[in-house]
Amino acid sequence: MRIGVYGNLTLDELDRNGKLIVRPGGSALYSSLAAVSLGARVSVFSNIGCDYPNLILSLIKSRGIDVTGVKKFNGLTTRFKISYRGDSRKLELIHPGRRLKPADRSRSLEAIHLGPVFMEVGLDVLNYARRHSRFLSLDVQGLLRTLDRDGSIRLVRRNIGPFLSNCNLVKATEEEARMIAPAATTVAIARRLLYKGAQYAIITKGRSGSLLVRKDGSALHIPSLPEGKVVDLTGAGDIFIGSWLATFLAIKDPFWAGAVAAAFASLSVRGFGASKFRFARRELFRRASWVYRNSRLVKG
Repeated sequence: MRIGVYGNLTLDELDRNGKLIVRPGGSALYSSLAAVSLGARVSVFSNIGCDYPNLILSLIKSRGIDVTGVKKFNGLTTRFKISYRGDSRKLELIHPGRRLKPADRSRSLEAIHLGPVFMEVGLDVLNYARRHSRFLSLDVQGLLRTLDRDGSIRLVRRNIGPFLSNCNLVKATEEEARMIAPAATTVAIARRLLYKGAQYAIITKGRSGSLLVRKDGSALHIPSLPEGKVVDLTGAGDIFIGSWLATFLAIKDPFWAGAVAAAFASLSVRGFGASKFRFARRELFRRASWVYRNSRLVKG
């Protein structure tokens, strides 16, 4: 299957016990690497600045990802500073990067995933993606972020109705989903998201697992796997959606795709960067089978 991913590649400054480590990041990076690991053919559409290391771009390409849609400009790459305290994360914007434009070559893809990190995906890209894909997915995070005076990122409620009404799948954290469609329960929130037009809603809840709700109203709680060796949580949600999309497109079973996604996300937190994707496929599917057996339909 062919998947296009729109979203800026980033450089992330990670605060590790007072030591600053700069690593490549961004929803587009993590979701693409997850999807290509499961057999998808992935093309990334992104803007990067002159500060983005050529070595990193070559490494992405060596994984089988098409980077001809990655455009370099005379400026600075989107850059964040990320600090963790337990499971909570503080995100600061160092450089915003540049807005994306629709691809300059017209070709249809089986799916397109919109993974903005900070307002770089607009209606022009949305309309192009809808016309050139059979399945369109969206991670809302970068559409809801705004900048405080101190540079820290917080969420704000925005009208993103055109995005929600044009997508087949919408993915959000519980906090993001509640910002868009407040309701008494997480299931009710997801169903309100689906009123806008999508067929599937995925709401991730960290250690509490995730929720997959279909247009017919059925809601599946997908448990999180206990993981004793947590090294880096960065990108886990992006890896979840990339692996869900690749699996769903291959077998058209949203529930099994959710199990694989949860298993992949659990393995990813055991390493940094590229090491997030180094594990035995047998272990991935062993974990996915456990998730599948322990998932349950819920009301709400």
